[in-house]
This record gives sequence, C-alpha cells and structure tokens, in this order.
Amino acid sequence: MFKRSLLPLSLCALTLTLAACAPAQTGPLPDPAGFRPAPGDVAQNVEGVGDLGRWMITRDLQNATWLGEKVGGRTLREPINVVMIDAVAKTPEAATRRMLDAMTQAGYGPKNMHSDGYSGYLNGELRGQYPQGKGLAFSDGPWYAANNHGRVFGPFAVGESTVFIASFSRENFRWLPKPGHPYSSFQVAREDLGQQMGAKTVFKPQGYLNLDSALDTPTETTGDHDGRALLLVAQE
Repeated sequence: MFKRSLLPLSLCALTLTLAACAPAQTGPLPDPAGFRPAPGDVAQNVEGVGDLGRWMITRDLQNATWLGEKVGGRTLREPINVVMIDAVAKTPEAATRRMLDAMTQAGYGPKNMHSDGYSGYLNGELRGQYPQGKGLAFSDGPWYAANNHGRVFGPFAVGESTVFIASFSRENFRWLPKPGHPYSSFQVAREDLGQQMGAKTVFKPQGYLNLDSALDTPTETTGDHDGRALLLVAQE
C-alpha cells in the first residue's frame, strides 16, 4: 500500500513544480532580430569585451525578473554576472565544446526543471542560452533543493577570442503556499562557480569587470549583486 501511494504523490508534486517554474506562453513571441536594448541596459566599452548587456533577456525580449518573484515587495532584475573568454580555441564551435565540458567538470552539468529560453546581449548581438533544451540550466544540485544555477550565452566573436556571458544565481525550493524557486543570492553562485571552474577546468578567475549593474530603488532590486561580473579566462 505504501509503495503504491508514492507514485501519484510524486506525479502531483512534479506537475505542481512544473507549473510553478515554467513561464506561461501566451501568443506569438517577438522576433529576436528586432531586439533593441534601452541605452541604460548596456555597459559601454567594457575592457576586453565591448558593449555588454547588463541583464538576462527573456524569450519575450524583456529584462528577466525571476518569473515575477518579488524580494521585499520589489521586482528582482537578473544580472549578467559572469564573463568567459577563450582565446585558445580556434573556432566558436571548439570554444563552445570547451565551455560545455568545463561546466560539467566544475560540477555544473545541465539539469532539468528550470525555466529556459533566455538570451544575452553583446556588441549588438542577441544569443540564446546554453544548455539548450526544454527546462535545462547549468546547476550544481537537484531542482528540489537549494542549488546554484545559471545560463551561459554565446558564442560571441570579439577580436581573436570567443566570449560567453552568463547569469548565475542561488535559489531555494519552496513547496508552500505555491511551489517555486525563490531567490537566495547572486554572489554566492558567482563565487562558487569561479572556485569550481578555477580548481577543475581550464577557465581561471581573473578578477572582475565592473558593469555598474547593481539596482536598489523603491521598485527594483538586484539583491546582493554588486554590479560586477566575474571574469574567467581559458589558460590553455
């Protein structure tokens, strides 16, 4: 009796969680080719990178706001807080393989039950997310517990290098009153990713890039984000 009761409970939990974590689709999506960020949404002339969009972009071409979750009653803006540069790989395809391998080596392999369809903006180009696939994000743990997770955008060609930009955050898990993933921290996830990448992969931390992207207004916040992106550079 006990074993048979587990299946419907698990299916019910799974259905509720999917409904909570996936953005609703209503009507046709806008064409990404028409995306034009507001001037204040782009950090200009970032050293070694160029003009970098400050925020993760949703599939409907809006600045990402954690699927409407509020922090202290304020809208939570999701910043780009990691930049990866690979001047070693000979092609963007090779650089992409190295980035994907590095994420797995760092313990951040693709995991399911996350929202998807995000993009990042660099030097006039909007590129979609890695990992690719329904409900996937890079994460260091399962969806039903606190975890560090994120999406990587690119590849972007910058001079002789390939650049990826990313947004990483730490989330908790909530069953009640509505299943979901409330925000915990941007800095904790960023720093953990840097430590794991530096210890286990060819991408090594090389300081920070100031994007001046910390928000603290009566209506909007970026939580504990300090306005900077961690710089990870491939060493071999």
